[in-house]
Amino acid sequence: MPGEIMTAPAPPPPVPGPDAAVLTGPDLARPAAGEWAEALRPLAAALPGTLSLNRGWNADWEQARVDAASAAGRAHLSVRLFGGEVLIGPYWVPGAEGGCAGCAELRSRVVAGHPLAADPLRPVSRPAMRRPFLLEMLAPALRNLDERPLETGELYALGGPSSRRHLVRRSARCRVCAADPDGLVLAPPAPLAPRRIPAGPDGPTRGADGARLLTPGRLRAQTVDPRFGPVDRVVREALPPYAMSLASLPDSLAMGFARAGTFADAEPVAILEAYERLGGFPHEAAVVGPVSYREVADRAVDPGTLGQYTEEQLAHPASRVTPYTPDTPMDWVWARDLHGGPSLLVPAEIGFYQYDHRFRRAYDTVRRSDSRERTFHFHDSSSGCALGSTPEEAVLHSLFELAERDAFLNAWHRAAPLPTIALSSVADPASRRLLDLIGAHGFDVHLLVATDDIDLPVIWSLAVNRERPFPACFSAAGSGSDPVVVARTALWELTQLVTDPVTWTREDIEPMFADPWLVDQLHDHLKLYSLPEALSRVTSVLGGPAVALRDAFPAWPHRLRDAAGDDVRRALDFTVGLFADAGLERILTVDQSTVEHRDLGLAVAKAVVPGITPMCFGQPQQRLAGLPRLAAALAGTPAEHRTAPYDPHPFP
Repeated sequence: MPGEIMTAPAPPPPVPGPDAAVLTGPDLARPAAGEWAEALRPLAAALPGTLSLNRGWNADWEQARVDAASAAGRAHLSVRLFGGEVLIGPYWVPGAEGGCAGCAELRSRVVAGHPLAADPLRPVSRPAMRRPFLLEMLAPALRNLDERPLETGELYALGGPSSRRHLVRRSARCRVCAADPDGLVLAPPAPLAPRRIPAGPDGPTRGADGARLLTPGRLRAQTVDPRFGPVDRVVREALPPYAMSLASLPDSLAMGFARAGTFADAEPVAILEAYERLGGFPHEAAVVGPVSYREVADRAVDPGTLGQYTEEQLAHPASRVTPYTPDTPMDWVWARDLHGGPSLLVPAEIGFYQYDHRFRRAYDTVRRSDSRERTFHFHDSSSGCALGSTPEEAVLHSLFELAERDAFLNAWHRAAPLPTIALSSVADPASRRLLDLIGAHGFDVHLLVATDDIDLPVIWSLAVNRERPFPACFSAAGSGSDPVVVARTALWELTQLVTDPVTWTREDIEPMFADPWLVDQLHDHLKLYSLPEALSRVTSVLGGPAVALRDAFPAWPHRLRDAAGDDVRRALDFTVGLFADAGLERILTVDQSTVEHRDLGLAVAKAVVPGITPMCFGQPQQRLAGLPRLAAALAGTPAEHRTAPYDPHPFP
């Protein structure tokens, strides 16, 4: 269908056709408006939709164009003149996966470190056209677009830093085409409907669709663009003695990291981890509140079952939490019950670990604020957040992670010897190389069987320095269904710690050994146990019986494969049963996914399991009181008669 050029003030939806009146936007001065509109007429005539023309960025103008196109069920192409550049697109189609002009403007501001990044709606009127012959350059560009029309979400930048096509992906924060956060449905989500999810080639823990995302180069082509992102760059680390990639997704508060034998394997995993971190803030989730637990107790999880703080912790000057009572107003988000019960509300700062009550939707303000300045009732971490190709796959891996952290913490606080896996029984070639690498740095490796009452394979990997007193040791962990893969994962984590340069000195951290309340941030836990004085506390878990890897976790991975077949959903149901056998009979999951995940065929979830031992960082922030299961695990150990928060853990 031939298109037309429209401008503000917004008229009624115009009649399509090549002879439609050519109008220009409110920010484009004449006579340039007429010249550009006439030059763009061939593109408008060939467009199956509408075309608008303006100068600079005017959110109200663009919003009106998108609303009109959406109401008419038609595509729309925005053209904007920015100084010495012309941005043709993105080509926006209602309901499709491509971004709009608002997405492009927002992403360009965030990726480029634009000073207006925190205010994506602020108008920008760039100076008049300065580049000579820019209008003349449009003709060959239009011929190119005629030969190869823009695809959905595609933009053509002409005359700027480079003239090229860009794929602009939808942004969950776009206020032109994204859902209004104040209009989100506050009703509880429906349960996950039973369905079969075909497994990938490596077993029932990953779906077949997700395996395709790991194809080398595929995610790079879909997501990496230095100007419009979403991923602005993927960096290859030069220092580690293995392939390590870092993916920067500026909309996320943390980068994605991945280690592998080759960069081709590491890169897509780094990008996926960056997308997992993106889910840590409720960009799209409906937030209920502020209301107190007492007001919603009939449809909310009791926050007291998620671990509590002692009076000593709350009174300590280093505490970063605000005391909570059942009458404290707070924000909540909905979580599904995996056992088929009704959805329940959980505290928003538990469901989204980057949440802040003061800012709610002001994500960019959260990005710039120090965590010490935020309002928390429960200082949580990303533990239990995971990504998959389906919600079920994401939840399954979130449970694996929770089981890992829970087992590690329970073993640590018991401080009793654990069974040790004989290194000679580890035959996996990648694991053998990692063992050799750690050994070459002067460390002895101990692979400890940390599995507790959640009967999943969990391995605590411990490196003890045999050549130098400092750094004394490092700890890491792995979990999953295949003991061979679990050992490899734990060794990858440990290898990075051992091979990374130590950037602190003994003098920096000796005060923490004298006063554990000085352990304040995540890396403080790692640093504390690099001290030789703290080594005996870590090595208290050594001395258990030796066992071969194949005997450490009997029947795994076949136990899960036999129960699940080639169905990821059945693997999830089986794992939920293992949690129930450990007395953890309520598993809630918060959907952290956004349009940005769904457009890539991804889902992000955080599992919330009342009663499990939570992984927190900073001694005043350890939520270890009010957990009967942990108290039972400590019975008969030196920690039984101590009070929380016990010794700071060494988890990095």
